[in-house]
Amino acid sequence: MAWWRKRRGTPDPTRFGRPERVAVLGESPPTEVIGTTSTGDVLAFRAAAADLPAWWRQLRAEHPRTGLWPVLLGPDVGDLCAVLPGAARDDHDPAAELARAERMTLDDLRALRARRTERYAHLGGDDAFDDEDDDDALAMVEPAALASHPATFTVAKADGLVALVPAAHGWQVPVLLGWDGGVNYDMEPVDHAVVLRDWYERFGAELVTLDGEQVLELWVERPPASTTEALAVAREHYEYCYDVVYQGVGSLTDLAGDQVGSRSWYFWWD
Repeated sequence: MAWWRKRRGTPDPTRFGRPERVAVLGESPPTEVIGTTSTGDVLAFRAAAADLPAWWRQLRAEHPRTGLWPVLLGPDVGDLCAVLPGAARDDHDPAAELARAERMTLDDLRALRARRTERYAHLGGDDAFDDEDDDDALAMVEPAALASHPATFTVAKADGLVALVPAAHGWQVPVLLGWDGGVNYDMEPVDHAVVLRDWYERFGAELVTLDGEQVLELWVERPPASTTEALAVAREHYEYCYDVVYQGVGSLTDLAGDQVGSRSWYFWWD
């Protein structure tokens, strides 16, 4: 049996499977089951920080054959993934949430978030979809140029877990894992899936990281190439995660110039 079809059971670190397993950096991953979602077991193995990007690239290339999407979880799974041990909640239905995400459009998501904002308006606070164009930080001013950084991922600063999730597409992984990044802003896993699906279709953006510190990172095949498009997409980044401006680069202009045109996109919710 190939390593990606390993059945549920007590992990045995001495079993490395058959030689035909995927090899990266001259090794093969000794996977173990760390949870179960509606599409099957979630496998994982631990890797050195410097090797994490290479593992992701190789296992992403194997996805058409294995059906397993690689995602970097950081040093430990934390409590943000509902289907993994230590989760903060146990009421997540991956199959139902995936079906919901597949039906939902961006307009549907905006309407949903507006209803949430109205529901909790008496509690005060901000919302990522509020129109705050009078704020200097959100002024729609095109950057002078676009930076073209190579892909870099903050999760690769420390040794961590590489998870393998049974998923047809990377954008499905947040709902299949029940990842609650952005929960302080009343976000749900379906929010991430709908936004990531749109960016995948338009820019070839693919999920790389979901960690326990509420960090999500994407690899981007076709980032915006013009300053006009980059500024519009920077607004989308802000609507999705306004901490990327207010606790990050400081303005939409800087976000458009520095992140949007690059091969990796970074999001973090406080």
